[in-house]
Amino acid sequence: MGDDEGLTVGQFAKLTGLTAHALRHYDEVRLLQPRAVDPVTGYRRYGPDQIATARLIKDLRWLDMPIVHVREVIADPQSTAARAALTSHADSLRRQHEHLSRQLRQTTRYATQGVDMPALTTSLTPVQIKIAVQDPEAARTFYSNAFGLTESTIRHTDDADYAGYQFGDYGQPGFFLIFFLGPAAFDQPGRSTLGFTVPDLDAAHRQALSAGATEAVGINTPQGMPRNSAVTDPDGNWIWLYQG
Repeated sequence: MGDDEGLTVGQFAKLTGLTAHALRHYDEVRLLQPRAVDPVTGYRRYGPDQIATARLIKDLRWLDMPIVHVREVIADPQSTAARAALTSHADSLRRQHEHLSRQLRQTTRYATQGVDMPALTTSLTPVQIKIAVQDPEAARTFYSNAFGLTESTIRHTDDADYAGYQFGDYGQPGFFLIFFLGPAAFDQPGRSTLGFTVPDLDAAHRQALSAGATEAVGINTPQGMPRNSAVTDPDGNWIWLYQG
């Protein structure tokens, strides 16, 4: 390709919407290399057939897709690898959206209701409990069926999401987390005991038993305490139920 052939960097940038800086970067990382480079002047030339690929790269980068995934998509947009990369990125964006939504809700609440600074009698506030289970997925099913708990993403990172059960909002009174830890967890505890207040103790007790719990303490009203009962989950953890 001679000096009078192909598209200059400026021409190619205008046709594709990519900046000259971006084109140089994509050349350096071998994502989109020029069709020819003049050995004397170093001027780069692009082919008209590269325009569609460049525009696709621009669209994918606008979506904040990592270059490693962009490379898989532009290699063959209809391939299994491309679809997997797009699905993975969509999941990542969805997690980010959930995280931003929580931040927006809390910021809006602060803006409309003010920021409370609760007086604490101690500098320590209980915020979480970790429950040892053999099969986290089976435990999620049990606690959903028995107590109506809904799992959500508690922590988001670039590599993984960490799920659990969140009550209230971080930094606010009533905030609390419950996590299920499988055998591989380095800090898996022994058997745990936790308690829930419920609006209807009899119904909650029956629902837990029908979901697979084992009765540990029948419904009773001990002196100085609210009416209560206790069951154990399939892993032997105790759950006390208190009439709310």
